[in-house]
Amino acid sequence: MYIKSAEPTDWSQIATDAITDERAFTALYEHFFPRVYQYLLSKTHEPSLSDEIISATFFKMYEHLKEFDPAKGAFSTWLFTIARNELNIHYRRVQYRETEELTEEIPLAASAWDMPEERTLAKERSDELRAAIEKLPEQSRRIVEMTYWLGMKGEAIAQVLNMQPTAVRVTLKRARDTLKKFLS
Repeated sequence: MYIKSAEPTDWSQIATDAITDERAFTALYEHFFPRVYQYLLSKTHEPSLSDEIISATFFKMYEHLKEFDPAKGAFSTWLFTIARNELNIHYRRVQYRETEELTEEIPLAASAWDMPEERTLAKERSDELRAAIEKLPEQSRRIVEMTYWLGMKGEAIAQVLNMQPTAVRVTLKRARDTLKKFLS
């Protein structure tokens, strides 16, 4: 039975049962939905965004429940990993859109922008910057993009990436130094 009791609950076993038992699936959903939602809300601080990501999380859980292996870890760890991945996917999409918008054109004074040479130079600088950023290690690239294109502060980035704020600052400084070398 999937009824609340004073006994510790084996959520991994219930997850395994949920593949074929609707009651087990409902028990998983009812138990973990508020916990995952609070986790996402603490990361995003936006209820509507948390709603969007939790929907994707539970949809992925439903799609991949057969792949859950209790021998590899607890169900809660597996589910929260899906939630964290969905959050990261969201931020990558936002980064990509922001990057595309910002790197398509580098704003110049109107008179300079009217000159084809200036447009060509601006495009070349934009392409060079984009290529240099792509050469950075993934974590450094994400921190640079979150800082400059998403306008996020170090502490917010640290929360999203599960890092210490000091580590974010050090990584950002090293990434800037590396970009200067690439671009010189």
